[in-house]
Amino acid sequence: MTWKLVKLGDVCHLQNGFAFKSKLFKDKGLPILRISNIQNEHIDTRRPVYFNATDYNVDLKKYEVKTGDLLIAMSGATTGKIGFNESPTTFYLNQRVGKLVPGKDLDKKYLYYLLSTKVEENLKISKGAAQPNLSSEQIKNIEISLPSIQEQQRIVSKLEAAFSEIDKAIELT
Repeated sequence: MTWKLVKLGDVCHLQNGFAFKSKLFKDKGLPILRISNIQNEHIDTRRPVYFNATDYNVDLKKYEVKTGDLLIAMSGATTGKIGFNESPTTFYLNQRVGKLVPGKDLDKKYLYYLLSTKVEENLKISKGAAQPNLSSEQIKNIEISLPSIQEQQRIVSKLEAAFSEIDKAIELT
């Protein structure tokens, strides 16, 4: 079994967010997913802000965040943290939030588990005096170990089984 060391940008597309103007936020409309929504390896959708598509003369389709999309915080206190959108709602990606779109040789859940082990490492490479920032290039240059897609899926299966057992043990205590 051969594992390759590759740069994330070679096997995964990183979609940066759109610079929605906070002065145009609304109480209703289309929901925006912001950095503050990435919490505890999940997307917290309880406090959304909204926008009206007619306020922007841009095709915002590429900024859509759908169920199952994997996101990474690129600035602030949650820099480097990742999470899945588990909501059925389609959100729109705000600036400084990245959407990770794996290529055919990279399993999304494998990427999630791999990057969840690199949060501290990502914080060390983040730049910024007042608040940490990860650039798109820094994310694309993260080196990852890449086994075959079948091996990635086997690893994910084992991890999920182990986490399920841990959850059961926690419930029992």
